[in-house]
Amino acid sequence: MFSNSCGYNLYYEISGNNKGEWLLLLHGIAGSTRCWKYQINDLNAHFKILNIDLAGHGNSGTLGTARYSGEIIANHIRILLDELNIDKTHILGLSLGTIIQQYFCEMFPERVISNVFTSPICKPNYLSYIMNSFADKIFLKLFSKNTYLDIMAYLMLPGKIHEKSRKFFLSETSKMSNEEFIKWWKVTVKGDHYFYTSNCSIPSLIIVGENDFCFYDDAVALKEKYTNSDFIVIKNAGHVLIFQKPEEFNSIVIDYINKQKNSTKMFIK
Repeated sequence: MFSNSCGYNLYYEISGNNKGEWLLLLHGIAGSTRCWKYQINDLNAHFKILNIDLAGHGNSGTLGTARYSGEIIANHIRILLDELNIDKTHILGLSLGTIIQQYFCEMFPERVISNVFTSPICKPNYLSYIMNSFADKIFLKLFSKNTYLDIMAYLMLPGKIHEKSRKFFLSETSKMSNEEFIKWWKVTVKGDHYFYTSNCSIPSLIIVGENDFCFYDDAVALKEKYTNSDFIVIKNAGHVLIFQKPEEFNSIVIDYINKQKNSTKMFIK
């Protein structure tokens, strides 16, 4: 299904248990609704799922603007929730999706029942500094997009343990235009939203892989900012742990959200 309320075709899918509470899924960079393929069946059994393609991803159209920002996309999600008569929802975000999630919690905290942040990105790190310094000025002038992405994939997802995630990342990024990828990549590596968002007391679960070499410290930092949060490390998993440990991940997410039941059930009217 598509919504045109934000000035472009925003693709979304609704599935799951009509008696369950709403759960919004926010994928990572170069992902789409498809990235939850190992989660969707288990989640559908418990929750009413709203699964979206962020602008420029999957089946969604593009904004036609020079840049993207977390604030803009968070507001588009709010508009979609209004259109679907969804008052409150749980949110499950992955990587880039957790950036949008943090902005949404800052801007519309009354709409969030609980959060699950998966492999969150929340503040600048060494990868951010490399990319902010060299992405436009050097890398993209010296290398083809594919070579550039190969380098970035190995920086973010190094070693054999991340091989499956690397292949998915490279496969999905090849489907995006150069312009769209770079606009989203800048949102991902900028990382300054950590310094502009307030501490938050929304019940939240932070999940990180023990081998998430680039963003493990981000998860720790987010734990400090989300004062009513739990923290779980999944062993032998990296940044895209939803592929590496799907059964363990699904069980953790379902158990946590079921403990955060909202007193008022929300359905499409």
